[in-house]
Amino acid sequence: MMADSTYEQALVNFRVVVVGTGIGGLSTAVALANRGHSVLVLESTPKLLHVGAGVALPPPTRKWFESEGVLQIDDPVCVPWDGIEIRKWDSGDVVIQTASNPLGKQTAIHHGDLQLALLARAQQLEHKIEIRLGVRVAGVDLSTSPNAVILANGERIQGDLIIAADGVKSTLKSKICPPEASKPTSTGEAAYRFTLPRELLASDEELLSLVDRPWGIRWDGPDAHVVAYPLRGHKLLNLVLIHPDDGQAAESWTTVSDKKNVIADFQGWNSTLTKLIGLAPSAIPNFRMFLYPPAPVWVKGSTILLGDACHAMLPYLGQGVAQAVEDATAISAVLSAVKNKEQLPFALWAYQVSRKERVDQIQAATYKAREKLHLKDGAAQAARDLERKAAAEKNQNTDVSKMQQAYWAWDAAKVATTALTERIAAMGASS
Repeated sequence: MMADSTYEQALVNFRVVVVGTGIGGLSTAVALANRGHSVLVLESTPKLLHVGAGVALPPPTRKWFESEGVLQIDDPVCVPWDGIEIRKWDSGDVVIQTASNPLGKQTAIHHGDLQLALLARAQQLEHKIEIRLGVRVAGVDLSTSPNAVILANGERIQGDLIIAADGVKSTLKSKICPPEASKPTSTGEAAYRFTLPRELLASDEELLSLVDRPWGIRWDGPDAHVVAYPLRGHKLLNLVLIHPDDGQAAESWTTVSDKKNVIADFQGWNSTLTKLIGLAPSAIPNFRMFLYPPAPVWVKGSTILLGDACHAMLPYLGQGVAQAVEDATAISAVLSAVKNKEQLPFALWAYQVSRKERVDQIQAATYKAREKLHLKDGAAQAARDLERKAAAEKNQNTDVSKMQQAYWAWDAAKVATTALTERIAAMGASS
């Protein structure tokens, strides 16, 4: 366990109420507690479930989790990738392998394993973090100073700061943003997700190599694409199959589809994928994907939005966890830099200003990325693959890989604290 003294302690200690125990909420709670703030986390579910599938952490995100005491350098639940291997959807032939990045390797981890690691770190910081499960938040009172969370049973809980990290279906977002900010648009796509244990692949040398090799595999096909990569120390193979939405899925981790539908949707794809689908369970999780508009504001009173509550990310660029962590980094940096509680509004302004433009751009780029992934079969695909090969010969990345890595180099703490310093100076000059 890392001692609190490892971290630069806040000049002023705030009492913070975090709504939600997702990756964004727990990451923020840990970062704030590490710097001396007191955090109460409220969660509606009575028990934290090991849900979701694999996520890929960019190198800076993995290092952040290590620095906050959540993951270890050689953590057994993590699988660092050498890169991503892009293959043709029908033949399975390799098109390219992505070039290395000087910032380091991506890391694959199961969403549930990451959440449990965050929970374990929060429990180590129990003198600073309290987690209350089975508590439903009904709203927030923005008329009081400080603001107060209102529970379904009528209880009111005040905090110097309230952080709404309650996901895409955020209860508190409607109190901060106009109603249209919470209305999603269907992307017309959904995602099958499942994992296969290594033992199930052991009798097939080709399939076993997929879980043994430190590589992500991606097949880009017409109107669909598939990603496969090892998890949990090469003990699991994670598969995500993006496909046209037939209206049978919901925006939920618990919605399932019969395996025969998956087989039909990917008929004619390469034999490797066909064999993997054949090994899948009979009922496969099927998650409907929606496009959420950028939240016009993130701050109202002493309440802020964070993570999916204000910038839900589609999976095409793998930025969901990374951007939630950047939010946590930014708010913990500015909250720990103010000299007194009267400067809290400046900190919250700097948090929004330092984050909003960046995530709005990433949301838009993420939606656009699928165009390159889902080109129709024929000339467009051939031209795209030739472009990829030409870039690979120069040890460069192209299209989606290039877009992904372009967002890795970003110092969220520095950008946020710079905005705070400039705001304080400007307000001081005008007073």
